Amino acid sequence: VDFPLRGEWIYLRSFGHHPHAYDFVKIGNNRKYYSNGNLLSYIFGRVPANIFYCWSAPVYSPVAGVVIKANDGWPDNKVVNLASTIILWVKATFLFRPAKDGPDLDIRPNAGNYIMIQSESGFIAFMAHMRSGSIKVKTGQQVAEGQAVGEVGNSGNTTMPHLHFNLFDQINDPYQAKVIPFVFRSFERRNGNNWESVQNNTPKIKGEAIRKQL
Repeated sequence: VDFPLRGEWIYLRSFGHHPHAYDFVKIGNNRKYYSNGNLLSYIFGRVPANIFYCWSAPVYSPVAGVVIKANDGWPDNKVVNLASTIILWVKATFLFRPAKDGPDLDIRPNAGNYIMIQSESGFIAFMAHMRSGSIKVKTGQQVAEGQAVGEVGNSGNTTMPHLHFNLFDQINDPYQAKVIPFVFRSFERRNGNNWESVQNNTPKIKGEAIRKQL
């Protein structure tokens, strides 16, 4: 699949995540911090979500296919701090159980605003925690690979602004849906002070810097 972001990003794997599920955040030019806020503000204060470097970054469809779910309108978490991070992590990991929303499950309390795109091969691309009001596509819409579909946000059970990405084998029966392995078709990986081209692979190491040019 195509990498759904542009520019330089850091791969993170949150505790409790499936090994084939990925979180991506941006860092500053010094490659040390995720936002303009300082560590003390994060621990003892409140860091606004909109000063994180990835806030409102465009998200692109990783596949050509049809949008089978596009759920928007869930509020973003406006601030980030250590206490809220711990509370949200506990809720997401141990307490969250999706509620019924008609024939579907309402996963927005956990996933926030999200998009599911069924590829021409049948698998489902899932992108979550998108900015409220940013989703540009509707359920049933055909999309092209690389088409802008929304923006990175901080909605749902998230500890800071980022994009969550994974593939499902199917979603007709969400209780039986499986996260499946995949590779990104091409991206660049930082190696020291240089960038090296990578094909048909995924980032492997937490904190690894990768990028895809516009």
